[in-house]
Amino acid sequence: MDPIYNEYYVNGKSANFIKKLWILNNSQDQSPILNKGVPPNGCFTLSIIKGNGLNIKHKNKARHLSEGIYFCGQITETLYIDILSGTKATMIQLFPWTPSFFGISNAYLFTDKICPANEIAKFKDLNLGNMIGLENEKLSGFLLKTFSSLFRSNDNIDLTTESLQMIMEKKGNITVSSIARSLKCSERHLQKSFKNFIGISPKLFINIIKLRDALDDIVYPIDKLQTMTEVAVSNGYNDQPHFNNAFASFIGKTPKNFNGKEFFLTIKK
Repeated sequence: MDPIYNEYYVNGKSANFIKKLWILNNSQDQSPILNKGVPPNGCFTLSIIKGNGLNIKHKNKARHLSEGIYFCGQITETLYIDILSGTKATMIQLFPWTPSFFGISNAYLFTDKICPANEIAKFKDLNLGNMIGLENEKLSGFLLKTFSSLFRSNDNIDLTTESLQMIMEKKGNITVSSIARSLKCSERHLQKSFKNFIGISPKLFINIIKLRDALDDIVYPIDKLQTMTEVAVSNGYNDQPHFNNAFASFIGKTPKNFNGKEFFLTIKK
């Protein structure tokens, strides 16, 4: 794993809302780190950028993120990052249900988008700029204290949260219809809740979670002799062509041409 990339898992109440922090630290290096891929992961992200910033390429569009705090919605295709020299970026990976508990009910507006956090109505008065420079432990405590004032819940949020947890527990090997039956709601209602609180359809979220588990099996194989066909079947894909197409749609290349060194990927615990 690239030494510039590290992960930090939070503890206590924060762990109900924050999956982990991942840190991109090029603050000492004199050379930029170029064109590293970040595949979709089903989470939302708060990005704290300190220093010269990041260059982002996504869906054939490029932009520069200068020092500041940014909110990233659901990403549906791999994005690519250049980490400029003198830059440290801390990515707070929020569970997919977290923004809904903090009052965001129009998540579809942020899908495949990165925007300054202070442009989001719910975040404007939270003084999030104070997070820049905080170390991991203090950062998670600041987040819990600051965002607790926004905490909310209702039947639709609870239903969406339960459906998300079912999908993640099943590693994407579940259907939208079976979720709706289990939760005693219509598929149409589930679709609407996902649009509002997650920003993408339940089917697309299922496909992202399923793909990420397959990706982990490629990066950290249990059996080094495991074939791509075996990876596909063990992750619920009908056949190798189906797996290849799903992989390419999210990652941008086929499993055969995938090189983990070109991406920032989860560190195996």
